Amino acid sequence: MTQLVNKLAHEVPEAKCYITCGNLPGESAAGVSSRRPFSTILGHVYNQQVDVLLPDGVCEMVRLKLEEQLKPLQYHRVFMGLKAILDKEFYNNYIRQGNILLLSDGRVDVDNVYCLYDGTLYLFLTKEMYEKAGLVGKKAAFGGRKKERWVVEHDLRQPHMLHGKKAFDRLVWSFTNVFKEQKSWLFCDLNQEALNPPPANPNPGPSTTITGLTVPTTPRTAAPEVTRAAHATKLASFVHTVPQLSTTEYDRAVFYDWAYALHEWIALATLDADRLHAADSIDPFLSRYEPPTATADGPPATGDLAKISWRGFIPAEYISRIFGVLQSCVPADQWFSITAHGFQNAPVSWKGRQHGVVGGGAGGENLYTVLRLAASTVDGELQGQRGVTDDVVMEGVEGPVGGADAVQQARYIMWEVVGGRDQHS
Repeated sequence: MTQLVNKLAHEVPEAKCYITCGNLPGESAAGVSSRRPFSTILGHVYNQQVDVLLPDGVCEMVRLKLEEQLKPLQYHRVFMGLKAILDKEFYNNYIRQGNILLLSDGRVDVDNVYCLYDGTLYLFLTKEMYEKAGLVGKKAAFGGRKKERWVVEHDLRQPHMLHGKKAFDRLVWSFTNVFKEQKSWLFCDLNQEALNPPPANPNPGPSTTITGLTVPTTPRTAAPEVTRAAHATKLASFVHTVPQLSTTEYDRAVFYDWAYALHEWIALATLDADRLHAADSIDPFLSRYEPPTATADGPPATGDLAKISWRGFIPAEYISRIFGVLQSCVPADQWFSITAHGFQNAPVSWKGRQHGVVGGGAGGENLYTVLRLAASTVDGELQGQRGVTDDVVMEGVEGPVGGADAVQQARYIMWEVVGGRDQHS
């Protein structure tokens, strides 16, 4: 009986998957950053892995286009204390005048974990550390294993956040006398050429140092890697009727089943799973998996797939540029998908919302997949529906999210997988 009570006490809600269907508003994120899927891409701050899945026939063209329009992304791993970010040269160069992304190591439900983006510093602290720090904060949305976690937020770009000012000196004192621990950090300069191409072509080359830091750093580069499936792959059907707000619950349930199965197929295809190989002959007693198809009759279609991957400390702005290149160069009659995986122990996830991890991993999911569908002449189907001006948000808050400019644009379907206690975009 005691074991059952303990199990129930530590149970957490299961991960959720939010599904959105709609029209892409244009060929780039310019001017539409508040619209899905661009708002989701730009709002998912910390990313460690990006996978693009597409037909092998267009892979080489896309690779050359990415190489032409995107510089390899550079980031750094650095070992330093929290006080180092307030040192005058570093602070003025990267926070007051520039823009950087920082993330410390540690388990967000157990350790003290820090991050910085858009000039705001987030400290996720244990109760003991919070009481010693002398800083004003609030209880974290996720209490961790001991239900005692605190979060302190400081916008370091506020006018009063200057050397010599009382509020800033209080931070300096706390970081000098309380936060003495040296941590491993990931650092990315959001003003680098890979994210902000210069109007001219000076080609200054990547920087191997961080201004204002005396500690050694390890520069790293996130560059695309192409992987082609070794075998022909069983393809899923991308055709399905889109439920609208007036659709019956039964039709919605059918759509959910198809959408979840399609998401599963994209994940398996990204991994080049054996079950998708056209020649796979596993005993049905061990696995009866088949891709979602339009009809139950006959074997699924097959084709050659390729994957383009990035690994590292990848900001949302870089993923938005990748998506823009894909959207502009992949032919309208071809599909592609892009999947971004977040850091499990990042303190924040979508749009600055707190992110929790319970029990060493349960509930720490934060990833999304966007599938741009190929153009089709099938009227009324998801693959070729035209003239629909509103996105349909499933498994979440339902309501219009689009506008008149979405007419006659490509269709997409997006999945957002979040922890059981987290919020989506």
